[in-house]
Amino acid sequence: MRKVFGARRFIWGMLLSLVSAVAFLSYFAGTRYVAAVAAVDETLAVQVAIDGTLSLLKDAETGERGYLLTGDEQFLEPYRAARDGLPLQLANLESVARADVIQAEHARKLSDLALSEQTFIERVVALRRDGQGDQVSELVQSGKGKQLMDAIRAESSAMWVREQTTLMQRRAQANTAELLATWGVGFGALLSIVLAALSYVRTSSDMRTLQRAAGQLRASEEHFRLLTENTGDLVRLLDPKGQVTYVSPSVRQLLGFDVDEFQALAARTLMHPDELQIASAILYNIETGTLNSGVSTYRLRHKDGDYRWFEVFWTVLRDADGSVNSIHTVGRDVTERRLHDERIAARAEQLRTQSLRDELTKLYNRRGFLQVAGEAYALALRDGASAALIFIDLNGMKAINDELGHDVGDAALRDAAEVIQEALRPTDIAARLGGDEFVAFARDFTLGDLSALRGRVRALADQREALRARSNPDSSYRLSMSVGAAFATAGAVTTLEQLIEQADAAMYEQKRARRDRGGISIVPPMA
Repeated sequence: MRKVFGARRFIWGMLLSLVSAVAFLSYFAGTRYVAAVAAVDETLAVQVAIDGTLSLLKDAETGERGYLLTGDEQFLEPYRAARDGLPLQLANLESVARADVIQAEHARKLSDLALSEQTFIERVVALRRDGQGDQVSELVQSGKGKQLMDAIRAESSAMWVREQTTLMQRRAQANTAELLATWGVGFGALLSIVLAALSYVRTSSDMRTLQRAAGQLRASEEHFRLLTENTGDLVRLLDPKGQVTYVSPSVRQLLGFDVDEFQALAARTLMHPDELQIASAILYNIETGTLNSGVSTYRLRHKDGDYRWFEVFWTVLRDADGSVNSIHTVGRDVTERRLHDERIAARAEQLRTQSLRDELTKLYNRRGFLQVAGEAYALALRDGASAALIFIDLNGMKAINDELGHDVGDAALRDAAEVIQEALRPTDIAARLGGDEFVAFARDFTLGDLSALRGRVRALADQREALRARSNPDSSYRLSMSVGAAFATAGAVTTLEQLIEQADAAMYEQKRARRDRGGISIVPPMA
């Protein structure tokens, strides 16, 4: 009898242990589902905070660019709004990310970068208000603002990728827990009939809890799916070969393709030929395991044949053995932004060119000459080469203006500029200093070269005079130019400004020689 009761106690003990294990498994599965639901909500909150931060910074950039181009204070309205709202947005981002140590560190770095970008923009705006255009150009051309925004986007992408990875991991863990719980609960239900109705009631209660958690998770996943399918961005899922296996319905609005049409096309055929190397480099780095996420900007072909620019955030999901499972990408159409940036750059280049060129002759002006020739002179000194500064003065300019009018005088200046440009070598740098004074910088230029230059100037001036005399005898004039030069040999310590003064003095020696001959010379003296 004792053996029987002992066996029964053993069996009942085993059954109780099994039922307890089932109950624990049910509780474990339920908590995993609840954690998965919370992960979805946290992901959405972090994404919203990141998007809000980036949106404010883009508004600040837009206001800054408009103000730099126009000087109109109205363009600073979005910048001020972004400046005022940024601290609150950054505080919100750090708050929603604090549960994850790594995300909290990313949020802190993103906050520091955002404040640095705000400080940079404030500095540029302040300089623009003070009229310090040169310093503004130097700051803009330094690329610091772009570097800060690239770093901000990288940190944002890293946070987004981590949230997605965490969500995927918890979802996989929840699925595993659900499978184990389903088998365990089924087997435990049979045992609970033998054990007691109470155990059955408890198991049923656990099942209802599990089902509610599963329903909440499905609702959260459906909510996340709706956000993905209704977003204005291009969301894609690619296999390890780069073929699209999923694309969001926004593809119709962004690229004109239906979902089925887009998925049937090879991904590479949609990229611009000039940027196929970008895709090859990304896939190679993914295959070798050197990259798991990043941001790339490239063009995708629209159904109508045009290309649109996209800023694409991508991340790689790998199996436990490290092999690529899939590639997730989120692309934002930045065509208008890029065209806007290109227009700004073109306008800036136009303004820069205008500030360096003489409006009448199209040669460099004094500022442009000192900049360009100064760089060439520095290179000549570095290379140990000789150089020369040539000073050219147009004789009789006052008489032309007084007798024929200032329009003819302007034509004479343009003719002189064209003669000088044609007489010089292609590598020489010519400029109009002002009035009737011209200069040129020539590398590897000797005294013999100066004599040949004077001959070319004289011949070209004679040719132009003959053409003018035939076409309009009444407004004919004869170009007469005095030419002087100063030379700098290898190892010289003479500055460019000093060379200009020396060449000016040499030119006036030629003028005096011309006057001594009675002022009848119509061509540069050849001494």
